[in-house]
Amino acid sequence: MDIMIVLRALLYRLREGGSWRALSIFGKWRTIYGHWRRWVETGIWDRMLKELSSKAKGTLWSIDSTSCKVHKHGHGGTKNVDSQDIGTSRGGPNTKIHALVETGGRIVDMFLSPGHRNDSLFAEMLCDDAPNGITILADKAYDSDDFIAFLEERGLGHCIPSKENRKAKRPHDSRRYKKRHRVENAFQRLKEFRAIATRYEKLSETFLGLATLGAILAWI
Repeated sequence: MDIMIVLRALLYRLREGGSWRALSIFGKWRTIYGHWRRWVETGIWDRMLKELSSKAKGTLWSIDSTSCKVHKHGHGGTKNVDSQDIGTSRGGPNTKIHALVETGGRIVDMFLSPGHRNDSLFAEMLCDDAPNGITILADKAYDSDDFIAFLEERGLGHCIPSKENRKAKRPHDSRRYKKRHRVENAFQRLKEFRAIATRYEKLSETFLGLATLGAILAWI
């Protein structure tokens, strides 16, 4: 099958969601899915995002997560649903996308976790590869002494408001903090793709691949 047809089919599914079988309008859906799985497994989308995001500019970067509901067809990838980054919260089964966003509002790095896991558990992982001199903007969920110490050890600044239960409130620059909306905007754009707003994928790696493809499109 022509690769351009495969790419058009993938972009269609990213935008419209639904099942892989619906791509039969482009040709053999198993062939299209086979191409997709190989590209995901070889890490081509990760490498592409890394290359594009190397052009990131600005010094105010943001971190956050967003939850994506899991469709009933998104279950069954394995008996251990936690290994496929599916968790259960009040809203039902969901998966979280964690992202590091640069000053221009484009995603630099991203990964998944089960929806019931706390954001603060993944804060250090998000900022692990952030370049020196960057200031990290984050909401109260990321306020912890360990995370602040981690950022300072890495030569990273921080603008994170204190939790309500913190006895000694830590000052933060409210004008800078307003720029945190860029990570929310990035998630909003990402969720315009129906295959990301609702997870139909049984496998964590294929859902992350779709989310990564959505992030790549914001760079090109």
